[in-house]
Amino acid sequence: MSWLTPEYRAVSERYAPRFIVLSGVCMLMVLMAWLGIGLRGLERAQHPNALANSVEAYLRSGQYQLVNWQPCNAQAIRQAQTRDRLIMIEVGAYWSGRCQRLGYEAFSDSGVADLVNREFVAIKLDADAAPKRARYIRQLAQLHGAPDRYPIIAWFTPDGKPVRAVAPDTRAELMRHLEELSQLYRNRPEQIQQLAEPLERAWNDRWARSARLATLDADAIAAEFLEALAASDSAQPPNAPMFDLNHLETLLALAEAGNVRARERLLAQLIALSQSLYWDSAQKSVYSLTDGLDAEGKPTGGKRLIEQARLLSLYSRASRWEPELTSFAHELAEGLRRNFYRERPAGFIGALPPPKLRIAIAQSLGMPRADNAFYVDGNAYAIIALVDYVQALGTQDPRGQWALETAPRVLETLRALRTLRGDLFHSSLRQTSDWMTDLALAARAAVRVHQLQPNPRALQFARQLLQHIWRDYADPTGGFYDIARSKAWDMLKVVPVRMSRDETLPADNALLGMAMDEYARASGERLWRARAEQLAQVIAGDYSPTETLQYGGCLQLLTRLAERP
Repeated sequence: MSWLTPEYRAVSERYAPRFIVLSGVCMLMVLMAWLGIGLRGLERAQHPNALANSVEAYLRSGQYQLVNWQPCNAQAIRQAQTRDRLIMIEVGAYWSGRCQRLGYEAFSDSGVADLVNREFVAIKLDADAAPKRARYIRQLAQLHGAPDRYPIIAWFTPDGKPVRAVAPDTRAELMRHLEELSQLYRNRPEQIQQLAEPLERAWNDRWARSARLATLDADAIAAEFLEALAASDSAQPPNAPMFDLNHLETLLALAEAGNVRARERLLAQLIALSQSLYWDSAQKSVYSLTDGLDAEGKPTGGKRLIEQARLLSLYSRASRWEPELTSFAHELAEGLRRNFYRERPAGFIGALPPPKLRIAIAQSLGMPRADNAFYVDGNAYAIIALVDYVQALGTQDPRGQWALETAPRVLETLRALRTLRGDLFHSSLRQTSDWMTDLALAARAAVRVHQLQPNPRALQFARQLLQHIWRDYADPTGGFYDIARSKAWDMLKVVPVRMSRDETLPADNALLGMAMDEYARASGERLWRARAEQLAQVIAGDYSPTETLQYGGCLQLLTRLAERP
């Protein structure tokens, strides 16, 4: 063979020493790089950032990242003003695998961390624990056309004006924004103001608006909704979330009202979900639907109480038409009890962690085993789900008896979260209160407990919450705000808005309208029925025919109101 010729041996003998030396130098450089990474990781493990003392699970999971994160408070914003730096806020969630991946690929990368620490004041925000601030930043991202998912990165001027909000998926995408904004603020700060002013105006134009009354025909909107769903099937991007709980709940409401087309689509979707990769048969639970799939088609997110509970309601009520779904409802109830329920105090924790990254070095340091906070919205949905489960499938199964006993006990835990003002702390962390979504869902949960077993105490609790909303959350032009009054964190301010368009949950005002109607049916106080009908007219005034799929909550309310009380 030619490579055994004397000429080849001569060349190899001549250059072999150089090759060995170069190989050794390259190997040494690689080892030194790994040593540097290891030493920096060891340093961070010994000296975590300011999130080490946080009580929120998502914040605590970022304590060993190389970015010098701070919690969202006035001190961090004053620091940005003192140092004359842009504020960078990352909004994420404990259950999101996308957040975990970006935390490793970007915020634990020395290049990204050095740029962030040098040019910005970095703040990390737990979306589940701080829903008001998270909603505001999510709305800013929507104005930039970003996908509705976490993590979201937003930048603000030191005086609190929004500059940009994006949902980056890769380190390279994040670095592009970091480099552009840092150079602009350092060299041409006037252009930063030019970015901030139109964004602030766009937010005001989109979210701060007066109410107007209108009337919608439920049957016509239902037809538009089903047509829009059919059209969206072919428009889904690859690896996008396949199942939208708002849409499924709307289909359920239409099916229960007698819409055969909606029933067929609902059952097909529920059967497909039970056979999809989102279903974890070992733990009898569902991976996060909102986090989507990775490039290999596998779920990236953890498991969320609020999704588990909503699915239990769907499968329990739909099992009346399709007995095949009964066993799946039983398994969801078992997964809810086994994975989320805590006995003292009686209630359900928020979430389980996302699947670990597959590379050993990518395992997240400091990742809590679970988000053990009790969130009002998730626990209220859990109560509703337990009642639906008992009403649909009875108590002959031991899990049905557990649900019957647990629902009123969890409601008492929610009662214990009331503040002196009459609203609810958003979670057992007792940091955030004054959130209308929580009040409306808790009122619905209380009514459902009364429907399961006559309970005057639960019905009184529902009435107190509805009266509090009516008194303190009313928009003078019609409808109700998401918060009662503006909230300021130094120069960063969140103001009340009236939500008629669905987000991850049905719209606030739609949830409230359903709570009013359910309370009126349970108590016989027709005044609340009239108020629900008036609120439906306000939501109808906001309706946009081009956004039919974002008004599933409105359609659910209209469908309920079309029924006889």
